[in-house]
Amino acid sequence: MKGLGTNEATILQLLTARSNAQRQQIKAAFKTLHGKDLVSELKSELGGKLETLIVAMMATPVMFDVTSLRNAIKGAGTNEKVLIEILASRTQNEIREIIKTYKQEYDHNLESDVSGEVGGHFKEMLVILLQANRQQGVQEGTIQSDAQALFNAGEKKFGTDEDQFITILGNRSAEHLRRVFDAYMKLSGHQIEESIQRETSGGLRDVLLAVVKCARSVPAYLAECLYNSLKGAGTDDATLIRIMVSRSEIDLLDIRAEFRKSFATSLHNMIKNDTTGDYCKTLLLLCGGTDEATILQLLTARSNAQRQQIKAAYKTLHGKVTSVLSQLFKAWISTGHSSSELHICAFPAVLSLNSFTGAGTDEKVLVEILASRTQNEIGEIIKTYKKEYDHDLEQDVSGDTSGHFKRMLVILLQVMLCRMFDAYMKLSGYQIEESIQRETSGGLRDVLLAVGKTRIHTQLSILKYTSLTLSGAGTDDATLIRIMVSRSEIDLLDIRAEFRKSFATSLHNMIKNDSSGDYRKTLLLLCGGDDA
Repeated sequence: MKGLGTNEATILQLLTARSNAQRQQIKAAFKTLHGKDLVSELKSELGGKLETLIVAMMATPVMFDVTSLRNAIKGAGTNEKVLIEILASRTQNEIREIIKTYKQEYDHNLESDVSGEVGGHFKEMLVILLQANRQQGVQEGTIQSDAQALFNAGEKKFGTDEDQFITILGNRSAEHLRRVFDAYMKLSGHQIEESIQRETSGGLRDVLLAVVKCARSVPAYLAECLYNSLKGAGTDDATLIRIMVSRSEIDLLDIRAEFRKSFATSLHNMIKNDTTGDYCKTLLLLCGGTDEATILQLLTARSNAQRQQIKAAYKTLHGKVTSVLSQLFKAWISTGHSSSELHICAFPAVLSLNSFTGAGTDEKVLVEILASRTQNEIGEIIKTYKKEYDHDLEQDVSGDTSGHFKRMLVILLQVMLCRMFDAYMKLSGYQIEESIQRETSGGLRDVLLAVGKTRIHTQLSILKYTSLTLSGAGTDDATLIRIMVSRSEIDLLDIRAEFRKSFATSLHNMIKNDSSGDYRKTLLLLCGGDDA
């Protein structure tokens, strides 16, 4: 800032690369060294939206919220959107800290100031949120009665009993409310948001919808707010700055992931297309991005054991509470990649064991893994599954499958099968696979065929899944990723050789022709040569 002109690039690079706590230390050190207030100096040197953004970054998180609320109340008219966004999305502890700091800063009571600016049921809901006194946990005994009370207060009667909506949505925990919403859906046949849209209006409707969305997912709610601030003609810069600054050290990676999931574009791209100059550069530095090339080069060049060491070292060096896998996954998914692409960071023993935790059971995954792994590997999988999920793998498999198929999977989880296929061939005159094809069907047939092929040649069994994954219209990415990652340090060279022998083309070429971008580059680095 010294001399003629201002070096905005240095200012924004320095301040966005520091945490809020470090920026507070810089402010204090600046005053000690130069006898001047850094924020005042920044205001005199910068202008417009860049000034607003940089000054916002220099406030402590609680002070930024307090200032935002004060401006929303005391400006020309009341900015209800700001009141709703902050009070609906902050935790109970954060709201208590806001109330305390507001009192210290302005010698006013926040609840009184809010109450003096709004009225009716909208005021009642805001006042309840300012109590920061939600119940803790899930009250199992009141889930159904809460859902029924909401139904009775809206859809079932002429007019609306707003007090019931306010009481339940304002006082129950997020976990409890999510269970109530599920029960309400079963009871009424539609989502609670639809009822709120029909039964309420104005500020009350907006705050109730915000509370419901935050109970479901605060990052998803704030992603929607960001999208609304950027879409269409013009930009709501105040909302954009407020969310980007206030969430930059809390859940911005989650917000980016939710943004990508909901709006089929990245937050990074929308900011880039909707803002300009140093203001745009600063927002993008706050938003962050992902150097996919470095990630894939680093991770594919290391063994799985080395990747586990990288995870541990990352946590030690950077003090992250969450693992590097979580950090990378959140960054990666915000650029449009699926979570499966970062299974490369997972331990082999826990890789792909989500086959029966989603909607329906992915029998193909169960068959492929349990038929192709050695007994030692299966033992390690069972042990790690128990440690990771505190569940018994055999019980979970048994609970999601049935009949002879279940019996066969349970056997695979328990004992080593005898290799009797040569004897069977001599006795019957044909391969065991032919009998299985004729005599069985469905999931049982699939698992028996997989076991038969695996015990003769593991790579051939896996090869079948790899080839089917890449053939025809579309790619079965989940299977492709699972096999490429899980076999990369075991027998991928053998699989490549068998692939070439069986299908008159190389695995490398099929991946190259059937995938794209950094996803393809990562798979090809795992695959190695093209076996031309």
